[in-house]
Amino acid sequence: MKLLQNKKYIIPYILAIFIILVFFYSYATASVNTYPTQGWKISTPEMQGMHSQMLAEMMEHIEKNNFNIDSLLIVRNGYMVFDAYFYPFSNDQKHHIYSCTKSITSALIGIAIDKGYIQKVDQPITDFFPDKTFANMDDLKKSITLENLLMMASGLRCGGWAGFFDMWNSNDWAQYVLDLPMAEAPGEKFEYCDGASYLLSVIIQNTTKMKTLDFARKHLFVPLGILDVEWLRSPQGIDAGYGDMWLKPHDMAKIGWLYLNMGRWDNKQIVPSAWVGISTRGHIDAKPYDKYGYQWWVDSTGYYMAAGLRGQRIFVVPDKNIVAVFTGSDGKGQVSKKLLDSYIIPSVSSSDSLPSNTEEQARLDALVNRVAKAKAYTWTSENEGIAKDGVFKRTASPAFKFEYPLGSRKEAILNRGQVMRMSTPGNILFSAYVVDIPDSMKIEDFGPKFYAQNLENYGSNIKVISNKEIVLKCGTKAYRTDIRWLRNNTIWMTDFVVSAYKDGKCIYLLAETWKYHDKLEPIVQSLTYK
Repeated sequence: MKLLQNKKYIIPYILAIFIILVFFYSYATASVNTYPTQGWKISTPEMQGMHSQMLAEMMEHIEKNNFNIDSLLIVRNGYMVFDAYFYPFSNDQKHHIYSCTKSITSALIGIAIDKGYIQKVDQPITDFFPDKTFANMDDLKKSITLENLLMMASGLRCGGWAGFFDMWNSNDWAQYVLDLPMAEAPGEKFEYCDGASYLLSVIIQNTTKMKTLDFARKHLFVPLGILDVEWLRSPQGIDAGYGDMWLKPHDMAKIGWLYLNMGRWDNKQIVPSAWVGISTRGHIDAKPYDKYGYQWWVDSTGYYMAAGLRGQRIFVVPDKNIVAVFTGSDGKGQVSKKLLDSYIIPSVSSSDSLPSNTEEQARLDALVNRVAKAKAYTWTSENEGIAKDGVFKRTASPAFKFEYPLGSRKEAILNRGQVMRMSTPGNILFSAYVVDIPDSMKIEDFGPKFYAQNLENYGSNIKVISNKEIVLKCGTKAYRTDIRWLRNNTIWMTDFVVSAYKDGKCIYLLAETWKYHDKLEPIVQSLTYK
């Protein structure tokens, strides 16, 4: 009887202990780091000590101001607490990360040093190019070190955007940079220089005897579970260390999470912890932020970031255990930092879990779903054309349609006869025109004569590369004209034009870019009459 009485009291005690354990476990989840090799674990903001209300207010602010954000995600304590995609971008797409690439190149330099391929950061760069002669060689140029390249203080007269395009148009990108004259002593002054970051990739390839992307896959990407990567290569076969990498936002966050954990992933040190520390410390005053490390920007408040043109960002906030990733097409690129400072960081109020807030979480979920919802783009009228989900359709006569890359954004029409205009995530511009047929002009002459002549209003050195007859999918005869020309005496552009006559009108589809030429053809070749 006494034993039964004891059992009767034991059961409530067991239940009480179980409830306490569950309670403490739920709070502990806010401080447990996880490693998302196979994918991110999902949590609510409150479970990780953040307020959904503040994040919902951020989303409303983004919508109200129509910021050009493609994706925004937040990781805290190794859990994805916020993951938003703004139509037309979607979660299964890679994004052009622009100069966020530089921070990854820096990580690869650290790995190469750790593995003995490179000796040290104060090694003169002349050591890495024994077979090259340098123009404008003097004692200052001889003293440029690997560290000077990493901290954008090479002393070379890089020349900003104009210098970048001069490098791009040269016969040998590395030789072009190495031949630049000196502007000041190395290490004294910050000058943002894509050419310096390109040399870092050349150095990795020269020392490891591997393509930089192959080296990255083996020692960085695959261990983190990053399997879908694109990286542009120079004509000399060097992966562009300065930029032009494409990653999914979830994989961008993995780079940030690796660095927040001092280069450690699960039980393996991927990037040396000392390298993470020195790379993300401010070495030199720099604008538009406070300081610059080894290809990382450093904010005086204690966080650091990988930053790319048009708003690509990987923010690492160590004291909040947060990684925040932005992609988009923000021209000035400053929106993301303001959102981080005004909403994301202030949303953190505890290192432990907070009580659930189902009402605000539901509000936040509704906002995330709303911005992801597909919508149709129109310009002058629906009859003149609608673009949605990768297809543009015009129902007015002559009716036609064509396909375009998912994630492309609407742009304003600028020219007479233009019925639509859009840009891809890689900033390829494409547009469709319906114009009167020029007097007595044969279809084969439209591209080489009419369109090429029109380009004289925008540039020079116009050269028709090819002009050939093609047959559209609907059986209509058309002509495709490929043209290379110099815009503003700076940028060599490539235009693909497909033109066809129908119902007394000329329809022509144009796609143009100064790189990613292989992505032009699928757009213009998809034109067909309905």
